[in-house]
Amino acid sequence: MTGRSPAPSRRAFLGTAAAAGIGGLAWFAARPATAAPPPPAARRAYIGGFTAGEYGLPGLPGIGIGSVGADGSLRIDGYHEGIDNPSYLAAGPRGDILYAVSQTGDGHVHAFRIGGDGGLEPLNAAPTGGAAPVHLAAHPDGRFLMTANYDSAGVAVHALAEDGSIGALLDLVEHEGSGPDPVEQAAPHPHMCLFVPGTHDVIVPDKGNDHVYVYSLDPGTGRLTERSRTLVAEGAGPRHAALHPSGRHLYVSNELGSTLTAFAYDPVGAVLTPGGSVSVAAPGADPRNAPSGVVVDAGGRFVVTADRGLDTVVSYAVRDGGASLDLVESQPVTTKGPGTRWPRGLALDPSGRYVYAANQAGQSVTVHRVSAAGRLTPVGAPVPVASPSCVVLSDR
Repeated sequence: MTGRSPAPSRRAFLGTAAAAGIGGLAWFAARPATAAPPPPAARRAYIGGFTAGEYGLPGLPGIGIGSVGADGSLRIDGYHEGIDNPSYLAAGPRGDILYAVSQTGDGHVHAFRIGGDGGLEPLNAAPTGGAAPVHLAAHPDGRFLMTANYDSAGVAVHALAEDGSIGALLDLVEHEGSGPDPVEQAAPHPHMCLFVPGTHDVIVPDKGNDHVYVYSLDPGTGRLTERSRTLVAEGAGPRHAALHPSGRHLYVSNELGSTLTAFAYDPVGAVLTPGGSVSVAAPGADPRNAPSGVVVDAGGRFVVTADRGLDTVVSYAVRDGGASLDLVESQPVTTKGPGTRWPRGLALDPSGRYVYAANQAGQSVTVHRVSAAGRLTPVGAPVPVASPSCVVLSDR
């Protein structure tokens, strides 16, 4: 199956963030947590981004390789060069392989073996069958890799070999439809592939047609079968999603609607039931391009998302067993310098104590400590990185 012609390019950079003070929003008390002592923090970090730069900004030299301290602090040790626009990275299920997209017109995915020193050894690369891949994920059993091709509206499935290298393209499913935004939603734009633990189901939000899809991945053939599709809201632009650890609730960041929506999820029937949505912007603020990444801690206590137009990370307390969210607070990704920062990707370390934001226009990665209640405290100064868009943490 061939990918359709690339859709119009992504939204032009929106410039300086809105001046509204989302940081002044009220805090809400969180339910006391009764979690086991957290494991040690991650020891390594890998940074993806745009080697060509965007919006006239300097480009990332290659995949950043960093070290993480016990206090959550981040240090960049070097770069693995030779890959174009590795805008999204994902670790394999054993933690010894790193996968990367090459977000170009003729999209590719790459596999790297992680060495004992944290360095990256290229294994191989393969075309995605489409344009501008923006997200990828390895199935927990290590046999399949899925990729979302943003511009060509396709979801690709590759086989993975025992050593983690990328094999044949097994399936390529194309989405259809559009949304009310004539620029951002003129065509479908699948934006993420999220595997449901303990199953062969995968969740795919599509920013272009406002739906969240659930596919079943055949473990024998690697072919996809659509199980359901759910409309979020007209013009919402669902971008990324994260599952509650119970597997019964899903949180979707809506890039164009400036909201975060909680869904009830029935994995047996693959049924998503929309619940309430919470705003990611202060009342009356221009949300600009609004939410991007979203993460949930392993204890199911809090959810964190990022807002690119307002340059914030925003945390919510999880209520009602996962069914609803209450705002805890919003924090800027940096307190120094003019202009927008554009926090694009988020990562939560294995202990759930630190959240990392890749600030594409801010040319930095920032770190916040997260309390059990979801309160955010900046850790150190922003770490200079050119055009970052993704952070992957490793505890190996």
